[in-house]
Amino acid sequence: MVETISAVFEDMILYNGKSFNIIIFLAALIFLWVTEKNKSIRMALVYLTTAAVVIFICPVYAGIGMKIDQQIYYRVFWALPMGMIVCYSAIKVIMRFKTMAGKAVVFCVMLALLAVNGKSVYTNTIHFRASNEYHLPPQIIDIAQALKLDKCKPVAVLPAELLTFFRQYTADVYTPYGRNLVEPTWSYFYYNDLYNAMEGDPEEYDAKKIAACAKKEHCTYVVLSCAKQLKGSMEEENYFLLDFVQGYYIYMDYDYFEYYKEQDLLDADVIEKEKAASEAARK
Repeated sequence: MVETISAVFEDMILYNGKSFNIIIFLAALIFLWVTEKNKSIRMALVYLTTAAVVIFICPVYAGIGMKIDQQIYYRVFWALPMGMIVCYSAIKVIMRFKTMAGKAVVFCVMLALLAVNGKSVYTNTIHFRASNEYHLPPQIIDIAQALKLDKCKPVAVLPAELLTFFRQYTADVYTPYGRNLVEPTWSYFYYNDLYNAMEGDPEEYDAKKIAACAKKEHCTYVVLSCAKQLKGSMEEENYFLLDFVQGYYIYMDYDYFEYYKEQDLLDADVIEKEKAASEAARK
């Protein structure tokens, strides 16, 4: 229990960072406990918020939550209406002053307090100017467009580094697995032969193993990174190179190509690319 309480307070310190947001929030909450008379507002802002705080620091609840996933337990803080509590309390303080000059001075002081307590998010090194309206790496969009078929939704296996971004952009292409296998905390509960074939060796792909697993998962496409070596050949496993997009090879299963062609589900550009790949192979 001591370890749990210690972990809770560590989460609070990390969440607070170098600011004193939590101190301001607690001061505002105490202020509302003392001054707020409206029963509806007390219920919505004071009682429920206090209950959420108590639940968060409760060792029993915290212990259960951290056993499920300690890394994201701090997100309970997101349930606390900190901004609403602080702003509402600030307004009540300002309203206590009778003159406009007094109100203006208190407003400026509170605004300055909040300003010096924060930091521009754009100074963070993980933020950078977006290269497109989707705020996603450009290769994600190009790969998704290369995989998409107008008349059906194919299945494509992707390198792990693309999975999270890919699903943010499109749902027109299915994937045999997703973030559940990428996140270490969740991957403990899952196992997938195809994922292991794709990501098991950080330096090399095994074409034969990947192809066998991809066929079991009914994958139309296999996307491989050019950053890794390829043992064997996807062409030998009945695939053809459909496209090369920003450092990624896109292979299509010939069986699915023939099936989609018979069902008139292929886009014209896919048929043209297959013809080009076949001619290149014959040469």
